[in-house]
Amino acid sequence: MSQSPVIDQRLPRHVQVRDELMRRIADRVWKAGEALPSEERLAAEFSISVGTMRKAIQALEQEKVVERIHGKGTFVTRAFERSSMLRFVRFRGTEQQELPSAHILTLETKPADDVMRGKLQLRSATEKVLYLHRSRAYGDEVVLVEHIWLPAKRFAKLESYLKRESPPLLYPVYDELCDVVVSRAVDELSMGVLDGPDPAIFGVDPATPCMRIERTMRDHVGQVVEWRVSFVPADRFYYSVEIR
Repeated sequence: MSQSPVIDQRLPRHVQVRDELMRRIADRVWKAGEALPSEERLAAEFSISVGTMRKAIQALEQEKVVERIHGKGTFVTRAFERSSMLRFVRFRGTEQQELPSAHILTLETKPADDVMRGKLQLRSATEKVLYLHRSRAYGDEVVLVEHIWLPAKRFAKLESYLKRESPPLLYPVYDELCDVVVSRAVDELSMGVLDGPDPAIFGVDPATPCMRIERTMRDHVGQVVEWRVSFVPADRFYYSVEIR
């Protein structure tokens, strides 16, 4: 049996264990899509009851860090844009399962200004960001324009990849290429108007009303890994939610 990890004894036992499991997931002891050991095995490792271990894992499940699959086990959640920006887009004659194409308009590494440092929680004034400006389209209809900022150091391998490829989904690439697993998103919606190069990309007039969607994405340990601002013209915006 492996030695039990040293954890903060001031916290409730299941919280202590939850924090240690979270740390291991962040350190990629178990990668996205991989199964955790059984509750019995983990309980034995931590010298706790199976019920306490189950409570710790349930906390991770509630935070969507892991997911249970009946009859198979508990798995680290994958980064396949569970909270996709496409839920804000009105689909016209297109099956919602179909992914829109992605076209990269700008890709550059540049110094972070005060706003970027604040949004990405960068500590050093000399840190750089990777900036990505891209459009998403169904056929010849652009339905979404995105401005994305990432910590350049953490995503060092991404720029050269995106010079060759333009994947429709970025979060799986973050995982596979940069070992960054996104976990939690906070979306803030507000009304605005299109400006800069974006109206021409959509094929609409300047100052056309739009919905502005600002997203802050964090990894499993709560570090900000992406700041994204997306725009959808008002006549192409759609949002539906079911509350139970």
